[in-house]
Amino acid sequence: MSEIEKNKDVRAHISKITAARDALLQQVKTIFVSVTGDDGIPDLGTSPFIRDDMGSFYIYTSTLSAHVRALIKGNATRFLLIADEGQSQNIWARLRLKFTASVEVIERGTEQFNKTADEMEASFGATMGLIRQFSDFQMVKITPKRGVIVTGFASAFDVEGPEFQIGSQVTKS
Repeated sequence: MSEIEKNKDVRAHISKITAARDALLQQVKTIFVSVTGDDGIPDLGTSPFIRDDMGSFYIYTSTLSAHVRALIKGNATRFLLIADEGQSQNIWARLRLKFTASVEVIERGTEQFNKTADEMEASFGATMGLIRQFSDFQMVKITPKRGVIVTGFASAFDVEGPEFQIGSQVTKS
C-alpha cells in the first residue's frame, strides 16, 4: 500500500471517529463524575449538563453530595460521557469519552449563572426553575483538557481540549 493510500485510510478512520464523537456529544444528556474523596476513596455521581459554544459543560448540582464537594474542592476528578446501552451494538464496546478538565464554580446571581440557568430550564424543563433557588445547589463549569475516546474494540484515541480534537491511537495501556 502506498503512502497516499495509507494516509487516505487514516483520514477516513479519523473522520469516522470524529463522527462518532460528534454523535455522542449530541445524544448524551448526562455526565458522570468520578472524584477522589477526602478519605482517598473514589466517589461518583451523574448530572444533566448543557454545553456552550466553546466546548465547556455546565452542571447544576447539590453540595449535599460528597462527590460534588470534592469536585468543587479540586480533588482529582475524571468525567465520562457514555452511549446508551440500548443503542449500543455491543455492551463491551460502548462508545465513551473519558476526560480530565478544569472546574470552576459559577457564582449565583452573575450574568453567566442566569444565562446558563435559563438555558438549562429551556433544555430540561420546569424542574430547573424549581431547583434554581435551592441554596445547596452550585453551577459548575467543566472545561475539558484531555482524555480518551473509545469507539470499539482496539479503537481508542487520545483527545485534547474542549472540542475533543482526535489525536493518536492508544496502542498500549
